Amino acid sequence: MSADRALTAAHLTDFAARITDETPTTAPPNFDDVLDDVQRLGLRPGALVVVALPNTATTIHILLALLHLETVPMAISPATPSSRITALTGQLGADALITTKPGPARHRTQPVATATATPLGTPRVRYEPGEFVILTSGTSGIFSACVHRLDALLRNAAKHAHAVGLRPDDTVLVNLPLHYSYAIVAQVLAAFTTGAHLVISGPPFSPPAYHAMLNRHDITSSSITPTIARTLLEHRTKLPDQLRMLTVGGDHLAPTDTRELLALHPHELYLTYGLTEAGPRVSTLAAHTEPAQRHGSAGLPLPGVHVELRDVQPETGIGELLITTDTALTRRTDGHPPLLPTGQLATGDLFSLDDDGYLHFHGRRSEFVVLRGEKVSLFTIRQAAHRIPGVLRCTPHLATTPDGTTHLDLELHIDNPAQAEEIRGTLNRFLLPKERPRRIDINTGTTPELQK
Repeated sequence: MSADRALTAAHLTDFAARITDETPTTAPPNFDDVLDDVQRLGLRPGALVVVALPNTATTIHILLALLHLETVPMAISPATPSSRITALTGQLGADALITTKPGPARHRTQPVATATATPLGTPRVRYEPGEFVILTSGTSGIFSACVHRLDALLRNAAKHAHAVGLRPDDTVLVNLPLHYSYAIVAQVLAAFTTGAHLVISGPPFSPPAYHAMLNRHDITSSSITPTIARTLLEHRTKLPDQLRMLTVGGDHLAPTDTRELLALHPHELYLTYGLTEAGPRVSTLAAHTEPAQRHGSAGLPLPGVHVELRDVQPETGIGELLITTDTALTRRTDGHPPLLPTGQLATGDLFSLDDDGYLHFHGRRSEFVVLRGEKVSLFTIRQAAHRIPGVLRCTPHLATTPDGTTHLDLELHIDNPAQAEEIRGTLNRFLLPKERPRRIDINTGTTPELQK
């Protein structure tokens, strides 16, 4: 389905009618009403609109309406602190913010369905109609986002849907945050391209509530993260028989977890690898069809995705994964080149390739860590700390408890001991919940290293 054909009002209205809110507090407005509301905002073509809303059908309606009106949406977590939203919208050149919380009194606000739109002034950055901006996980810093073409995202969604066998008669549960590229592309846009139905829920996750939703809505397709998978395994949650297909993405799933998950769900289980810059899905393993020795693999590249390794270690065969794909981002908002001169995307992830072309993940070269099941960038945390006046240096320290849980502690050097508590509070308010350290240690005074 082409982007032009997909974005007609008739196609969008039809898709919106196939979306169900799991627990709506009020009856959701229909898509035509949302489209009228967004149109009355008078946004110019190419305007960047930041959407900070929870998982609801209305949120999807708003994103689709923005695309239909040739503006450029970017979804972010509704839990993002206001100070970070202000910094983010200014740095990225947003024209408007749509959120459930009203904007500052100095801004003119307008209602959009159940949300409020705040004009943000004249942007310094220009975007084009047909673009879609997706915030990265933080590997390149607080203000790094990927600019994609919608038609490329739809191609990626269609490739993923084909790889996991998504069908028009499927009902897809979306309980991952809509600002994740995995949810918006591999679930929402995949359902859009195939004609499948959507049921929208959201965090927090609990096995009993998840099991009840699967049964209540006759869910046939669900996507989870490895953290959710491990929670299900811990509770020994047998999944309903009507759940034909389960996909896992967002991080690596251990082979033992894969085998245990197959015991709980002896139907179709797909392990996927991807990253936002790639559009986002890259490879898929149909674990239910593979021998046990392949259960640690990320599978085979999607059609049209070509992979190779660089800086390969001769003794291990491990190197950094490079990707060539027609669904890669067109540019980055931080100004860094999105691709290598060869046209390849450098992932920063370490892989090996077996003789049959299957990808095997071995870790990351970047400053990525997984804390409480969430990907966190140490660079982003340092960048946030260094924005605070009086912070001379920020040093992250990682510690692993005997049960395998990774914790983050921060060591801050500041020049005024009287600011210690103020700086702690400012940093914690700026960071997302997943980024907040277990402990912040404060040291005062300079050192020779700090004076360099």
